[in-house]
Amino acid sequence: MTEPNQEATHHHHHHHHLPKRIILVRHGESQGNLDTAAYTTTPDNKIQLTPSGLAQARQAGNHLYNIISNDENKNWRVYFYVSPYDRTRSTLREIGRSFKKERIIGVREECRVREQDFGNFQVKERMKVVKESRERFGRFFYRFPEGESAADVFDRVSGMFLSVRFV
Repeated sequence: MTEPNQEATHHHHHHHHLPKRIILVRHGESQGNLDTAAYTTTPDNKIQLTPSGLAQARQAGNHLYNIISNDENKNWRVYFYVSPYDRTRSTLREIGRSFKKERIIGVREECRVREQDFGNFQVKERMKVVKESRERFGRFFYRFPEGESAADVFDRVSGMFLSVRFV
């Protein structure tokens, strides 16, 4: 095989491994979505799904399966990345019920894909003042006390997408 053909083969082979699509899914309804007071006593990563959130996740799994299985490629498979938060792991567990094991290449917990950090335990009255301050400063660059800005989230997540190796 000549040098250019090797490059062409390698080039074609490389594209074969790129995903056809990347689908981002938010977690189902959580206790914090129902009542923000949950954040005053429970660490953000420990906030649980509500029964309705579990049902939403199962429904999302069925919907995702229908989208992906309608693909012309009958040998499709999926790879899941999940935040380490309890509510996202529960969401994935429910979504996963729609997929047979042989369709799942793998699952990886990826801590860079997580909620924006608004600080530790969020005292309701203080958060109201902080969010008003954010509006004056600008939503994208305002860094929450003990937390992060939307710009920090952008850096974290885009860094993750640059470093992820697609199977």
